[in-house]
Amino acid sequence: MNNTNPLPLPDDTMPPLPKAGEYGPQVCSTVRLYLAILDDLSPRQVQLLREHVDNCADCATVHRLMQRTTRVFASLPQSAPSPHVDQAVMTAIRSKSSKQKAGKRSRRVGATLVGTLSGGQVTLGGGATLVAGTLKSRAVKTAASVALAVVLLLALFTTIHFSGSPTTQAFRLPSNLSWSGYVLYHSETRIDAHGLRYFINCYHDLGSDSMHVETVMPDHLDVIAVGNHHAMLGLDMMHHVAQWGANDWSVDETVFDLAELRSDLDAHRAVYLDQDVFQGHAVYRIRARNGLVLLLDMHYMPVNVLRGAVGPGTGEPIYDSLILMPPSHVSSSMWSMNVPAGFHMGTLPKKP
Repeated sequence: MNNTNPLPLPDDTMPPLPKAGEYGPQVCSTVRLYLAILDDLSPRQVQLLREHVDNCADCATVHRLMQRTTRVFASLPQSAPSPHVDQAVMTAIRSKSSKQKAGKRSRRVGATLVGTLSGGQVTLGGGATLVAGTLKSRAVKTAASVALAVVLLLALFTTIHFSGSPTTQAFRLPSNLSWSGYVLYHSETRIDAHGLRYFINCYHDLGSDSMHVETVMPDHLDVIAVGNHHAMLGLDMMHHVAQWGANDWSVDETVFDLAELRSDLDAHRAVYLDQDVFQGHAVYRIRARNGLVLLLDMHYMPVNVLRGAVGPGTGEPIYDSLILMPPSHVSSSMWSMNVPAGFHMGTLPKKP
């Protein structure tokens, strides 16, 4: 064991103890390993585990099961094998001895077993003494250990049966997670019915829900839609035309609604799939209610969205790039819903 580790492991084969604030399936699996040896951990390690359990309902349930099992076995009365066991063993020994030649070694073994099981004290070869009840004590401890293992397995299978797959159920968004302090930028390339490419660049203030969406088809159109869920102003930048109610030029950002994502996960309208690697980085994969797969990094921040994903490593990213930035990095003029000078009210071109 490495004694320089500030949180030494009870066994070198144990995975590292997760850090404070870390969550996810792998983290929960490791936490549950440590919960099983809680009494052997340092106060600092115990504190880290308790902080995780306080914020993770699934690990809290496992912890309660472990505590309940411990209490059950602690409350069991002391027991010993029935006297009928002694009689049966002695009868078997006498029967076997009568069919074989009496030998010094055989008589010593028989006397040892009979004396032990009948509550006496037997002296073995070399002067060693076997005290009455030794085998009984070991038998009881072995039985208790086996019973404990059975109960734990039953508890595990019961949890899996009623809660679903442990991999999917272990995933939970941290209760203190928030995206509202960021502006989400993403760019997307699309192709219209005539095979022409056009580009959509979106700035979405996740705190105020303000959006600035620019759709550009080189030499054909350049339309900006700016607003929120109350109103949307459209601006034809090529013809200097403005139009209110330009919702068609906005984009669907439902997948980035954190409150709705939490609700959908709780109601199983959205499903956690697994961990994967996207562009060299570890990600969580969540299938949203619309069938698209949302990718989150290990800090539960959006990375991209996949269409057509059927398994790990599959699916096509919708966005060419996706960046989270602080609001201070975006000019306040991006959210202005005033009709610019030189624009007149009219009708925007048809969206590709």
